Amino acid sequence: MKRHFTLIELLVVISICGILSSILLPALFKARLKAMQLTCIGNLRQLHLAFTLYAGDWKGYLPPYSSQKLVHGGANWAWLTFTYHQNTELLDCPVSPDGPPAATHESLHLYDGNYGWNFDGCQGARGKLTQLVDEPSHGYLLFDSGDPCIMYGANTWVNLLEELDLDWNSHAEGANRHMKNVNVAHVDGHVIAMSLYPFLGVPCESYARPWFIEWRSSPLLPGAIPYPDH
Repeated sequence: MKRHFTLIELLVVISICGILSSILLPALFKARLKAMQLTCIGNLRQLHLAFTLYAGDWKGYLPPYSSQKLVHGGANWAWLTFTYHQNTELLDCPVSPDGPPAATHESLHLYDGNYGWNFDGCQGARGKLTQLVDEPSHGYLLFDSGDPCIMYGANTWVNLLEELDLDWNSHAEGANRHMKNVNVAHVDGHVIAMSLYPFLGVPCESYARPWFIEWRSSPLLPGAIPYPDH
């Protein structure tokens, strides 16, 4: 005699499937985010190499500001270093919704990008890369960001958060992409994921590691300024 499942048995099976899904889906989601973070870290390694090759061709200098040509190296690094990797996918963090730019001068010149360069801290406007960065393993070169570079000028923590696009309304800019971690390529080439507080909160008012920029305010403290605490 052919036996059929009872309604209770079907409900039990469905309940078990639901429980297993609720257990597995978060783990799968985290694994997917981790894989995208590793891709982002790989992008930063390749971009660091492009910066290194550029500096090698220009006697140790990174893209500067040219008052004669009115070209700002910090805002144009994606274009100026593109010839060393020829892959716009490297400029796209897989978590960001923006997508990569087109491989054209106009797109690369105007592209805000998913990564930012510590422009003035790495002597983009002042000299050779190693002129003031005397601790390459502790100096920031590139990192998750929303704007292309950190500029010297209004060097306050508020200005830094604005340039990193770390606003509290966005879930896909800067450190908000990787579960409150920032992927950072250092001057010496090693890339690590840092939590947001250690990445930002540097209590220095001089040209010191890791930014090598003279900050004009006190150490960053939670609650002192609008802070992207999701």
